[in-house]
Amino acid sequence: MPTPEPGPDARNTDVIADEGGGAETDMPPAAETLQEIADPADGVPEGAPAEPDAAGSDGADAAPAPTMAPAGTPVPAGDALRRAGALSDEQVRAVEAHQAETGLDFDTAAVSLALASAADVEAARARLLRNIAPGLKPSGRISDEIVVLSDPSSPRAEAIRLLRTQIISQHVGTGRRAFAVTAAVAGSGTTYIAANLATALSQVGIKTLLVDSNLRDPRIDSVFGLEPGGPGLTSFLGFQASRPERILYPDVLPNLSIIPSGPPVTRPQELLSGARFRAGVDILLREFDVAIFDTPPANESADALTVAGVLGYALIVARRHTAYVRDVQILTEQLGAARATVIGSVLSVFE
Repeated sequence: MPTPEPGPDARNTDVIADEGGGAETDMPPAAETLQEIADPADGVPEGAPAEPDAAGSDGADAAPAPTMAPAGTPVPAGDALRRAGALSDEQVRAVEAHQAETGLDFDTAAVSLALASAADVEAARARLLRNIAPGLKPSGRISDEIVVLSDPSSPRAEAIRLLRTQIISQHVGTGRRAFAVTAAVAGSGTTYIAANLATALSQVGIKTLLVDSNLRDPRIDSVFGLEPGGPGLTSFLGFQASRPERILYPDVLPNLSIIPSGPPVTRPQELLSGARFRAGVDILLREFDVAIFDTPPANESADALTVAGVLGYALIVARRHTAYVRDVQILTEQLGAARATVIGSVLSVFE
């Protein structure tokens, strides 16, 4: 499986856990600084050459590759439109209210309200017949990039645990269920922070979901030894899977489940902007205590703003000598315009 790409500088980074908001953090006034964390991977500063991934199963046991459900799997009648995510949240609520009044099944109620046609119902049922079978499992070993596992006594792991404590007290403890991990520019370390923070949260018994919503340059699959390009978020958004639970890798670690990005797609922004993504998020948040979404850099696409807007909250990650203060300030303003509250910021120290 691919392994992280630490350069010589990354291997010798110093870690600073700083709860203050001094000038050293280079954070915008609107973003509350949580701490600074050294990041040995997740991209390189702009202008630095990228190193190729190296194969490295290291003798780990390989799990069977994901399989597809057999064609012709029965689809429960009367609920195809909702299960396929064919209606918006507002439309679903209207249909449910009509159901309560009339006693009709969901699909019939939707047709009677003229929110869908019989052809729409048949199309939704056809989509549901192409389901991915549940029970997906990792196919490789977990990367040493997860420092809370590979080097738990290190300063970097301790800094992650400090971030975990603050996220629990300031976000999870107040009933908030999800947030996006965002960055202004590439090479800031969002995947490193998202993956380590999700792992750390799971270690204290919090039922955690990690979602790779970076559909352009995903890395969560390689970090956790999942099938490259296998079933994932794009499978659900593209109707190859009827429910988000069917592209879930359950208990990759105790209390940690993962949804990778899935097969490559040509129009990720359209998929993330659709009602199906919102519907999938709503379903998943009922099953987990907290969900963390990794996102691509905001200066390359609007995907991060879209995801953060759906979730309502975002954690900003910046790397020293990579992102300018103004870049982070602009991202903070953009997140506010997208109706996403910035819950904090993390500065990755890169000496």
